[in-house]
Amino acid sequence: MGKFSIFQYFREQWRTLPVHSGDLETKAVMVVGSNVGIGLEASVHLARMKPRSLFTTCRNEEKCERAREVLMERTGDDGTGITSMPLDLSSFDSVRAFAATFSAEACSDRGLNVLVANAGTFVQEYTRTDDNWEVMFQVNYLSMVLLSILVLPHLAKASSSESPSRLVVVSSFGHHFGVGKLKNAAQWESVLETINDSKFCNSADRYNVSKLLQVMFVRELAARLPSPTTVVACTVQPGFCRSNLFRDLDGKWYARSLLSLMSALLSARTPEQGSRTLVHAAVGDDPLAMHGRYLSSCQVTEEDDYIFTPEGKAFSGRLWTETIDTLSKVDGRVPEIVKQYLRVD
Repeated sequence: MGKFSIFQYFREQWRTLPVHSGDLETKAVMVVGSNVGIGLEASVHLARMKPRSLFTTCRNEEKCERAREVLMERTGDDGTGITSMPLDLSSFDSVRAFAATFSAEACSDRGLNVLVANAGTFVQEYTRTDDNWEVMFQVNYLSMVLLSILVLPHLAKASSSESPSRLVVVSSFGHHFGVGKLKNAAQWESVLETINDSKFCNSADRYNVSKLLQVMFVRELAARLPSPTTVVACTVQPGFCRSNLFRDLDGKWYARSLLSLMSALLSARTPEQGSRTLVHAAVGDDPLAMHGRYLSSCQVTEEDDYIFTPEGKAFSGRLWTETIDTLSKVDGRVPEIVKQYLRVD
């Protein structure tokens, strides 16, 4: 889908998506943002496959406990292999602490086979986190990258030539609509600082840009992983789903009415239907065909054409460099992991 097409959109929304089953008894799987929506439904699907360990994350301890209870209720699992851990992507300290705890206490010597980086947010008003980044930019992109890099050694440890580990980043078809905000990006003094500025764009565009950055990150990461790769990295778009993504609008009756109308007009999927796309990327056949690619409706498809233009490639390269430089200052493990596990430009 090199360019967004409304006809292609409806064709995909109406497509029947596969329901995966199987045995994951030798695998360790992590789903970020697993207490509601497609994250919860993906966790249910994966829990039914009886992984060796299922790690789920939510923003606080209370939500973690409730998510674990729901998973046990819906799958009949006794909870022995389910560990729910707090992770707040609006805080770098939380990401760093989570990674340290996971490494020290939760992760076995056999590593992690699958990371589904699902958590995301939409906020109507421009808001900065305690780390001084716009909240959608940090949650959807910067913290997602930080988490992915910090967990990369565990993914590499669990990998084998017959069964490479997988990093699944949940993006959106909205990335197509983020491209328009990158005009004249070659003249920007700093990619990250420009996007972080309150004058950059409105909330809807910020969300779409964050999803575009996710796609670019995965492509840049995949290009730097060794060949043959130890970790398959891909982005997946679950389609338009009825979910809690727009919970920031819950108090506004007109926004709720508009969302309900949009859900009906745009044939919104249920969270369970949308979650099938995440599960497919996590356990589906032929993982190497997914490497560095963008999946839509459980099929590899084309990202926006802009990504393949000289301007898009130059922007993506700058984005990678600035992101790694910035996150290296956040956590000293980042440059060490990049040096050890990725190829040098």
